[in-house]
Amino acid sequence: MKRQTFARTIEMAQLLFDIFYDEECVSESAFFEWRQNPDQSETEGHVVVEISTIDFFTWLQHTRSELGAGEEEWEN
Repeated sequence: MKRQTFARTIEMAQLLFDIFYDEECVSESAFFEWRQNPDQSETEGHVVVEISTIDFFTWLQHTRSELGAGEEEWEN
Protein backbone atom coordinates (compact mmCIF):
# COMPACT_ATOMS: atom_id res chain seq x y z
CA MET A 1 0.00 0.00 0.00
CA LYS A 2 1.44 3.34 -1.03
CA ARG A 3 1.56 6.00 1.67
CA GLN A 4 0.11 9.39 0.87
CA THR A 5 2.55 12.29 1.01
CA PHE A 6 1.43 15.86 1.37
CA ALA A 7 3.21 18.80 -0.18
CA ARG A 8 2.15 21.21 2.54
CA THR A 9 2.53 19.08 5.66
CA ILE A 10 3.63 22.00 7.81
CA GLU A 11 0.61 24.18 7.09
CA MET A 12 -1.83 21.27 7.23
CA ALA A 13 -0.62 19.93 10.58
CA GLN A 14 -0.70 23.39 12.14
CA LEU A 15 -4.20 24.01 10.77
CA LEU A 16 -5.52 20.66 12.01
CA PHE A 17 -4.06 21.15 15.50
CA ASP A 18 -5.63 24.62 15.66
CA ILE A 19 -9.02 23.27 14.58
CA PHE A 20 -8.91 20.31 16.98
CA TYR A 21 -8.09 22.69 19.83
CA ASP A 22 -10.57 25.43 18.88
CA GLU A 23 -13.43 22.95 18.41
CA GLU A 24 -12.55 21.25 21.71
CA CYS A 25 -11.97 17.88 20.01
CA VAL A 26 -8.62 17.35 21.73
CA SER A 27 -7.68 18.56 25.21
CA GLU A 28 -4.45 20.36 26.05
CA SER A 29 -3.25 17.39 28.06
CA ALA A 30 -3.87 15.04 25.11
CA PHE A 31 -1.76 17.25 22.83
CA PHE A 32 1.10 17.23 25.33
CA GLU A 33 0.73 13.48 25.88
CA TRP A 34 1.00 12.89 22.11
CA ARG A 35 4.08 15.10 21.91
CA GLN A 36 5.87 13.47 24.85
CA ASN A 37 4.98 9.84 24.08
CA PRO A 38 5.19 9.18 20.33
CA ASP A 39 3.92 5.93 18.85
CA GLN A 40 7.09 3.92 18.18
CA SER A 41 5.70 2.65 14.86
CA GLU A 42 5.29 6.21 13.56
CA THR A 43 8.46 7.90 14.76
CA GLU A 44 9.39 9.49 11.42
CA GLY A 45 5.93 10.96 10.84
CA HIS A 46 5.71 12.10 14.44
CA VAL A 47 8.93 14.10 14.11
CA VAL A 48 7.68 15.83 10.96
CA VAL A 49 4.37 16.80 12.59
CA GLU A 50 6.05 17.81 15.85
CA ILE A 51 8.43 20.13 14.01
CA SER A 52 5.61 21.60 11.95
CA THR A 53 3.55 22.37 15.08
CA ILE A 54 6.27 24.05 17.15
CA ASP A 55 4.39 27.37 17.04
CA PHE A 56 1.19 25.69 18.23
CA PHE A 57 2.92 24.05 21.20
CA THR A 58 4.77 27.26 22.08
CA TRP A 59 1.44 29.11 22.13
CA LEU A 60 -0.27 26.30 24.06
CA GLN A 61 2.49 26.19 26.68
CA HIS A 62 2.27 29.97 27.09
CA THR A 63 -1.52 29.75 27.46
CA ARG A 64 -1.21 26.91 29.96
CA SER A 65 1.30 28.82 32.10
CA GLU A 66 -1.01 31.86 32.14
CA LEU A 67 -3.93 29.74 33.37
CA GLY A 68 -1.86 28.03 36.03
CA ALA A 69 -0.35 24.58 36.27
CA GLY A 70 -2.81 21.75 35.87
CA GLU A 71 -5.73 23.89 34.77
CA GLU A 72 -7.22 23.51 31.32
CA GLU A 73 -9.27 26.08 29.49
CA TRP A 74 -11.94 23.43 28.93
CA GLU A 75 -12.56 19.91 30.10
CA ASN A 76 -13.40 16.85 28.00
